[in-house]
Amino acid sequence: METDTPQSDTIDYRIGVGVLEAIVRGALTHDPRLRLHPAGLGRGRGLEVEATADSCRVSLTLEARMGESLPSLGAWAQHEVAQTLADTTGLQVESVDVLFAGVFLPGEH
Repeated sequence: METDTPQSDTIDYRIGVGVLEAIVRGALTHDPRLRLHPAGLGRGRGLEVEATADSCRVSLTLEARMGESLPSLGAWAQHEVAQTLADTTGLQVESVDVLFAGVFLPGEH
């Protein structure tokens, strides 16, 4: 049976910024070497996400465990957030900016 309705392989949807922020938090919470800085960007939660229909940008304000290599930890956080967002949402992640705003002692996580 033939139909007159054209078939499309494209699904149109939008993802709310709150959902994107939750995905970013989830990507980072399992690592005891860092945490979101409580007084950082985006409504005081240490992260800000800007999104368009097909891409996003992330800014993170983090605290690192004392003694960690900040360059290595920053690179890991950028990769983890970008990969998780891309895999979960299909969005192109244009950037993940990291600012370290504090440190904490081991065991304070």
